[in-house]
Amino acid sequence: MKMIHCRVRHRPRTSTISVVMCLVMWAVLGLVQEQQKAVMSQESYLQVAWHNSMDTKLPLPETNPEVIHPDIQDDTEYPEWSPRRLQQLLESPTTFCRRLTNLGGKIRCKDCHTCVIDGNKYICFDPDVRPVPGNCLVYSFGVGNEMSFDSAMLHLNCSIFAFDMTLMNSSNSMIAEGLHFLDLGIASINSDVTGGDKTQWESRNAHFRTLEVIRDILGHKNRPIDILKLDIENMEWKVLGDILSTPEKSRVIQDVRQIALEIHLDGLRNSTAWERVVAAREMEDVLERLHSHGFHLVHTELNTAHQVYAEVRGQVLPLYRESLFIRRP
Repeated sequence: MKMIHCRVRHRPRTSTISVVMCLVMWAVLGLVQEQQKAVMSQESYLQVAWHNSMDTKLPLPETNPEVIHPDIQDDTEYPEWSPRRLQQLLESPTTFCRRLTNLGGKIRCKDCHTCVIDGNKYICFDPDVRPVPGNCLVYSFGVGNEMSFDSAMLHLNCSIFAFDMTLMNSSNSMIAEGLHFLDLGIASINSDVTGGDKTQWESRNAHFRTLEVIRDILGHKNRPIDILKLDIENMEWKVLGDILSTPEKSRVIQDVRQIALEIHLDGLRNSTAWERVVAAREMEDVLERLHSHGFHLVHTELNTAHQVYAEVRGQVLPLYRESLFIRRP
């Protein structure tokens, strides 16, 4: 029987040290990766796989849109006014957010090549304005049947109050722990519209309250609102205009940290040129006052799910956009 002898060579000491160092580095790297995975799992609700600027299926703003022009050219007042300042207030951010996060929204595809996202909202998680997990309050007005944003905020253990008075067969209820639905609308005055009146809600009762009264009813008069979401179909100008009309009324938003606002410029669809100028000046005034109260535009994007363009004094403006304002000195 032939014996096979194996010669064992001793590794140099320097080689052994290198191997040990590699093993140590590999272990440290593995630990860092595990920590990163843990952080990502904790903040998974902040990650958005489908983003407007990343997916070619999402439509870009139209380069040659169909524009609605006024039928009657009766624009003779305030000749010095132009829509340039309004456009600046709508489009130009006046502050920044290092941790801007897209939450909620649903993807709807017309075909294999074109999709739209709707219902998403951008929120800033910078330390000075971010919602504090477990101790945050969200008011979400005009939810309709789309509550993906409100559900996303549940991951922060916020107290969320969703409002809408247009849904048939809906009543005050708790949808999930921490998420409350109220059959109520926000307005510039307190009112109750009963069935039979000539309104879009004529088949049901509709109740409206001011923000001040709503906070008082819910016991939140002295509690800061982290997120105030408004998607109220062109009523935002009356609501915000009333809130910002006097120092006394504006106190109701002095502790609001962020306003996620769906902007509707439907007043620019009026048939006469003069009516468009009147509406545009009112919108400009509200945005100016919002800025003077410390709310800075940090992000805005056009609504691609539904968009219309209108002309006022030679300037073409898209009518629908999502904007985020954060309160900073």
